[in-house]
Amino acid sequence: MSGNPPAETNLTTAALTISLCALALTLGQLLGQYFATADGYRRCQTSVMGPWAKRTRLRWRWGQFRFETLFTTPEILLEPYYIDQNRHRTAVNKTNEQIEYISGSSASRIKTMAVSLAVKNNSDELACWLLFLESLHKNEQELHEHECYNFELPRERQQLVGPAVRFRERSWDFVPPDILRPLAITTVSHIAVMARRLGMSWVAFRPEDGIMRAEGNGQIISSTFIRSHGIVLHYRRVSGATSSSQTSFLSVGRGKKSKMYIPRREADMMGFGILPGYNRLMVPTYKIGTSDEVFVTMDMLDPTRKASDRLRDIRQLLVGKWDADCAYGFSDLIALATPMIRLRNSTIIQLPIPTLHYSSITSNREGFVVFHNRLKEYVIGRSERVPTVQTMPADCRLEAVSKQSTWVLQQYESLKTRYIEWEDEVRANDHIDDRNIAFLEDVHTNWDTTTDYFLHLEGELSYYDLMASHISLAVNYWGDAWERVRNNETRSHYGLRLRALEAEGMHLYFDYLPGVIASLRLKGFNGADELVHEAWFTLMFRAFCWWRCHSFHPGQDQIYGASILPWQYWESNLPVYIG
Repeated sequence: MSGNPPAETNLTTAALTISLCALALTLGQLLGQYFATADGYRRCQTSVMGPWAKRTRLRWRWGQFRFETLFTTPEILLEPYYIDQNRHRTAVNKTNEQIEYISGSSASRIKTMAVSLAVKNNSDELACWLLFLESLHKNEQELHEHECYNFELPRERQQLVGPAVRFRERSWDFVPPDILRPLAITTVSHIAVMARRLGMSWVAFRPEDGIMRAEGNGQIISSTFIRSHGIVLHYRRVSGATSSSQTSFLSVGRGKKSKMYIPRREADMMGFGILPGYNRLMVPTYKIGTSDEVFVTMDMLDPTRKASDRLRDIRQLLVGKWDADCAYGFSDLIALATPMIRLRNSTIIQLPIPTLHYSSITSNREGFVVFHNRLKEYVIGRSERVPTVQTMPADCRLEAVSKQSTWVLQQYESLKTRYIEWEDEVRANDHIDDRNIAFLEDVHTNWDTTTDYFLHLEGELSYYDLMASHISLAVNYWGDAWERVRNNETRSHYGLRLRALEAEGMHLYFDYLPGVIASLRLKGFNGADELVHEAWFTLMFRAFCWWRCHSFHPGQDQIYGASILPWQYWESNLPVYIG
């Protein structure tokens, strides 16, 4: 009789089944142990990294017979770009690295793997750099909605600077044990600028000590120093406002242009106390963020140091007073040395405050009104055709007065007639969120015309020398004006009742003109006095135009104080991480 008995067959089958189960369990335990070597893999899930988790992968290390976790996080940076004819952002610096610009569009959000607000608001596990990315998208979206990038193309190929993402793959092997979530990376310089663009002010900024804290606009950035890694930042949104001046970030909507800064490199520099300079007119970069830097800059403008000594004397008299931080006369440099930062066809005009010493006669009504009337008197006094102001034709071309001086007067009066905010800085600042685009464009065009004028004078009269000579004498105005006010020797304020010092100060500017001419002659100028007159009138008009196209409306700085950062951190590559 052939074949195995049934009992034997069943026993063999049972033994084989048990063996296979044991083998499967052993293999499972073995695989579990191998997968357990992939340290950090569970911390790179979708609940932590959102869509970025799709780029997490395991790599087998044969030499160590284990898995290595590789994950991708963003390097969040500021990158220069142009707007092309299709209104897309085109990188200035072509590299082989993958960079995606944060523009607030749906396509940009997909490319940068942004997370929807609904997911974020329901999750406490997400890395906070995902919220930071979304805030950057929100800010760029609002800039687009307010037509910040509405300048003409391709005629105006203006270089801008905006947030971008560079994809960085890293190994969890090199993540310190104190780190619970994958970290994004940026630099001290870039995070300083981006936080300001989001409406925050730096209340503590000491990267060398590992201390960084920014607040404002319903957002907070704080820092932790991890010894084996460096500075790790934590970004979060607060649910409500802590004061009437602070609003939730999510509630900031259209009409809040005063919270938005011009997205240009030159504007970002000013937040570090740096005046960008203007290469076309050979004006260098200046540092004016602190009092010491102000005096160093003053000595650059006036190597005799007489002006800086005078400025120090005045500062001593102001100790303990509300204007103790003012650098009267010197602050004219802001409008004279800085290029036009405003973008064409845009009403976004906010700039970071570059110095506490930014009060200038060339920005307030008293300076405007007195300049206008003194210029009219100058034109009338040199013309035999026009005996009184009232009979002067609007389109006159006076032979006794240069065409340029007449042009300045005519353009000033044209702006005054059409725009009430031209002379009234209070009204202009009250309308910072809805400033007239036609007004801004006209003023911008006049500023450009003054640039062409000074370029035409190259070789005959140096713009830099004229500017330096003016500043060197302008610092005297506060002391001289105070003496005249105290002795009741002030001149006509043309109907103005406030700010007698500023009104008298512009009178003194005219009085200083012979001194400006003498200073220029010491520097090699040998032209006619009248040329200096018309150039100085143009210089003042240029400063007026610059101020009306920009605003230092403090905003959140009124709460925390102007957060002017040390210039040493401008373009610093010191890495910081975002948790």
